[in-house]
Parts: sequence; C-alpha cells; structure tokens
Amino acid sequence: MHLSRLIQAMALILMVLSPPAMAATTLNGTVTYRERMALPADAWLRVTLVDLTTMAPVVGASAGIPAKGQVPIGFALNVHSQVEKTNGAYGLLAEISSAGQVLFRTPSPVPVSIGDSAPTPILVYRTPTQPPSPEPPIPATPSELFDTLWTVTSIGGRPVSAPRAPTLSIAPDHRAGGFGGCNNYFTEASIEAQALSFGPAAATRMACAPDLMNEETAYFTALSAVASYELDGQGLRLLDAAGVPLIGLVRTTE
Repeated sequence: MHLSRLIQAMALILMVLSPPAMAATTLNGTVTYRERMALPADAWLRVTLVDLTTMAPVVGASAGIPAKGQVPIGFALNVHSQVEKTNGAYGLLAEISSAGQVLFRTPSPVPVSIGDSAPTPILVYRTPTQPPSPEPPIPATPSELFDTLWTVTSIGGRPVSAPRAPTLSIAPDHRAGGFGGCNNYFTEASIEAQALSFGPAAATRMACAPDLMNEETAYFTALSAVASYELDGQGLRLLDAAGVPLIGLVRTTE
C-alpha cells in the first residue's frame, strides 16, 4: 500500500499532560497492517506514548477511522514539550478496535525520538480471535422420570401408613399429579437438570379419616418444598433445597 492512500484529515484527539497554554511537541506517523481487509465502519485508532523504562503510559489519544479509509492511517499526537527535556526513552503503541474488540495492535512499543519531525511508521498485527466459550451442556432429564407412576413410600422420613399410598406421575409437558392419600390432585412441575419443583397442588375435596387427611396434608406440604431429585435403581427421592430427602418413591409395579 502506498502513502498516497494515507487518510486525510485523520487527527487524534489531543490529550496532553499539562495545561493547554504550555507548548507541545507533535509526533507524526502512520499505522498500517498487512492483511488485505477493510475495516468495520465503527473502527477506532488509538495511539499511546509509553516510557520504555517503566512501560507506563505518558499520553494517548483515540479517534474514529473514516468509514472508507484505507491504510496506512495517519496520526498526529501532541505531547508536552517538557517530555523532550527528560531525555527518556519512549515508544509508541497503536491498536485498532471495533465494537469493543481489539482487531490489530503492536506487539511491542515502536521507539520514537521526541522532537524528531520524521514520521514514525507503525505496523500492527491481527489479534487472535477468541472463540466464544461453549456453554456447558445442560444434563438431559432422564426419560424414566416421565410417564411413570411413582408410589410414595415415605414422607419426611416416616413410612406411609395409608392403606392406599399416595402416587405421583410427571408428563413430558411437566403436568403432574396423582393420588394424595385421600384426594386426587394435579400440579405443575418445573424441571431443569437436577432441579425440580412443584406448584401448589389442586385437589378434590373428599373427606377422609383424620389420620389420612393429616398424612395427605404432610405430603402436599413436602411436595411444595421440593427443590431437586435423585433417581437411581432404588427409586426416586425428592429433596429440599438443603438436599434433605422429603419424599421417597418407587416405581408402581401394578
């Protein structure tokens, strides 16, 4: 690429380290890259002067690159004239960015002589594109959890005493329900990986013996506190948020 293609009127926002009334030295140069590619419309150029001894930034400025601009890109960076009197070693860093991502940058500072009017050519290199981190796969819900009639064997660690034990089934569309010990009920299940919870149970209004009603109430209360589950060859366990088993179930063999 030829210097005749240098972008005209490309000026960085001047950022000086001392009041504007003080004299300033201007550093001129060009920034280019070797890839044959156009820059995005929102590309920006940033040039920074650094102290080569400490690598601390001295002054820097940024400016948008014209949408139809081509490299090399010209820049003019004003620095306080007193920097020239320090006799320090300085270098220029440059980077081109778009949408918050750096596209090109200098791997190391390009030495520059403060007060030298000769343009400083800066070559920037393409930064590696980092692929997005893959989302961890969400474990699939075991198919045997669905469309199975589960018989409750324990509630809160106590064996079920009702002649006809409560049951639970969960459909693939997360509709759930069964027999509560006295009444039929239905509810909605929320399932994500090992997380499992149930909405309020709606039940029929049959009256039974007090002990059956108490056990059914305990079952519905435990069901509303379920936060996760464990499923293995021994059966299904519904746990609370602390991992404490609330309801034990086995597959109905009838």
